[in-house]
Amino acid sequence: MNVGYIRKVCIKQLSDSGIERPAYVTDLIISNILEINKALLITKYDDELSPDQSEGIFHMTAERVKREPLSYILGEAEFYGRVFKVGAGTLIPRPETELLVEAVLRLAPNAEKFADWCTGSGCLGITALLENTNCIAYGVDSSEIALKWAQINSAAYNLEERFCLMCNPEPITCAIEARSLDYIIANPPYIPSGEIPFLMDDVKDYEPHEALDGGQDGLDVYRKLISAAPYFLKCGGYFAVETGGDLQSSQLLNIVGDNFSLRDKIYDYDGILRHLIWQIS
Repeated sequence: MNVGYIRKVCIKQLSDSGIERPAYVTDLIISNILEINKALLITKYDDELSPDQSEGIFHMTAERVKREPLSYILGEAEFYGRVFKVGAGTLIPRPETELLVEAVLRLAPNAEKFADWCTGSGCLGITALLENTNCIAYGVDSSEIALKWAQINSAAYNLEERFCLMCNPEPITCAIEARSLDYIIANPPYIPSGEIPFLMDDVKDYEPHEALDGGQDGLDVYRKLISAAPYFLKCGGYFAVETGGDLQSSQLLNIVGDNFSLRDKIYDYDGILRHLIWQIS
């Protein structure tokens, strides 16, 4: 079987199963198996595939039909123009989170040390380190599985000496020197527990609930971070977080202390208030 034939078969399977953008998904799967850039795939339609290649393409397609996230199937996701390894046990990076990194880099271009809390794959911390080569960082997460993915990505970008990974479920007990950080950046679990069963199958059935479930009102981890942030941040340091949207952002604005001064509100590509950044006095 050649590439063009298998491509048509897989597109139909995905389309019949209600998968969005079936041609795009198929092209990514085939390109991954062939280890070529997707832009070159159109030149390969007449090429014959080996049995192993055909089997690999059909297997990946079947996994996507079952709603396994495409990033898990491919083993990677793009963030800020770079590729990060991902898989079971770590949250898949989302495009809107790039906006938070951009904002922090703009506010603290000369940062020397920061912490990426709820680091997951490490994409936020690693991106900030690659954009600012003069600083070091801590990547903190409560999940040892997620930290293994962060370690893989840190090694891929030769950042082991600059990105210190730490497993810690309680921010206030973390072994980071007091008043040493220029900023804390975090994408915590923020979905209220009662909403988890109603998420898309791709999310609720595959991505780690530990990275999604923020407790009864979605604010459990925020409360811990808000309590700990003034201890770890330098005077004038920044506390930057992603939120679940407009309502949750309003709730957070009401629970921070008087020593938190709002510096920036960032809306995502759909016009939803997605990120908040405070400065600590």
